[in-house]
Parts: sequence; structure tokens; C-alpha cells
Amino acid sequence: MSGNDFFQEIEHTQVPRRQYQLYVPMFFQNIMQLTIGILAPIERMNAILPSRRLKPYRITPWHGALLITAFQYRESDIGPYNEVSIGIPVTLDKETPIFTGILRRMPEPMMIYCYYLPVTTEIAREVGAEFAGYPKFVAGIEFVEEGHWITCELKADNQHILTLRGRKLKLKRVPRFRVNSITYRRGYILRSEFVVSERDMGYSKRGEDVKLDLGEHQIAEDLRAMKIGRVSSYVYCPQAQGILTPAFESFAG
Repeated sequence: MSGNDFFQEIEHTQVPRRQYQLYVPMFFQNIMQLTIGILAPIERMNAILPSRRLKPYRITPWHGALLITAFQYRESDIGPYNEVSIGIPVTLDKETPIFTGILRRMPEPMMIYCYYLPVTTEIAREVGAEFAGYPKFVAGIEFVEEGHWITCELKADNQHILTLRGRKLKLKRVPRFRVNSITYRRGYILRSEFVVSERDMGYSKRGEDVKLDLGEHQIAEDLRAMKIGRVSSYVYCPQAQGILTPAFESFAG
């Protein structure tokens, strides 16, 4: 597949929005990402989720999953920017079987409730908040590559939120992946879709391949209050492409 095949024959409609020229759906031509999975008590997640219709994955009888992803959007329809997604994999109405993600396959497409979503540009914040109710705010997100390691540092309000450090893993070709982003606005659950291209990706469950440090910001305190455990999984993807839809489905919350 050539670098542009992923976007071929997709209707890419220009939509003027205030001072911006936007496109629907939104194209991301060059993405790098680090993703970690962490176990956390289901009862703590239920206290965060805005609707009882949203059910955390049951990784164990007592634990769900928290996903933290550091994105570097090197090229997109709204320019380059960085983002850190803090989310909870969920289902709608029906609970998953126990040991989902361990002994049972994850539901497809995966649905992730967006808990926090800091970004580095105002256009990314405004477009995300208005088009799909994403909980975005502008923050400082910096990536540093040192040898076989990549570090992402997230700060806001002159305070440290978190630092995610991951090893550059051995890569394997993987197929396309779809994730449904779940947000909540004015009493309604909204669903958008993000389609990620075929890509080279590394995966590890070894603790020595990744490290997460929390800072003193309120978001870091919120994560501590969730009683999160150790990092249980780590994904490294040096380059991919993506297509993001606006919110296209809503459910009364």
C-alpha cells in the first residue's frame, strides 16, 4: 500500500468554520503513538463515567482498564499538534464477560470513553469540543527521542501532569483498526469513529519497556484516586494514518 492509498476515493468535504477551513472527515496523514493499559477498580471507573449505560470492560471480576495514549500528529488537516488521550474502554448497556482482554477477545470496534484529552493547539481544542464534545483543553505536550526510548511529558497550569516513557519496540505489520470515541454532552452519549491504517506496531507486556510517572496537577491526583495499578500493556507505533468522523450517533444518557 502506498502512502496515499488509505485516503483514496474518500469524500473529503471542505467545511468553513469561523476563521478555519476544515474538512469532514478529518485526515491524519502522519501519526506516532505510545499507548499503555493499566488496571483500575471498576467501582472507581463507574464513579467517573457520566452515564450508567456505559460499562467498563471487566478485565477481572473487580478491574477495568485505563488507557493512556500519547499522540504526535505530525501532519493533519488542521496542522501538526500533540495530544494525550486518557480514556476508559466501555460497552453500551451490556457488560463484557469477565476476563475480556485476557482470556476473551476485546469487542470490535473498541469503544473508549474520553476522560481527559489535552492538546497543544487551539484549533484542535475548538474543533474537537464543538464537533463531538471532546473534553479537550490546551496544554504543553512534548516528545523527546533518546536512542531506543521516546518520552512524552504532559504539563498544564505550570504543573506536571504525567510523563510516559516507552522503548522503541520490534515492529510487526498489523491490519486496520477502528475505535469508537465516546463523549458526553448535554445529557447525550455521542459516538465518533477513528479508523487507523495498516501499520508497523510493537507490543509488550514487560514492565521494563515502559514507565509512567504522575505529577502534582489535579489530573494526576484524579488518576491516583482511581487506584490505578502497574502498566500491564504497552503499544508503540512510529507511523500510521487515520480518518476521524464527526459525532454520527447519539444515545440518551
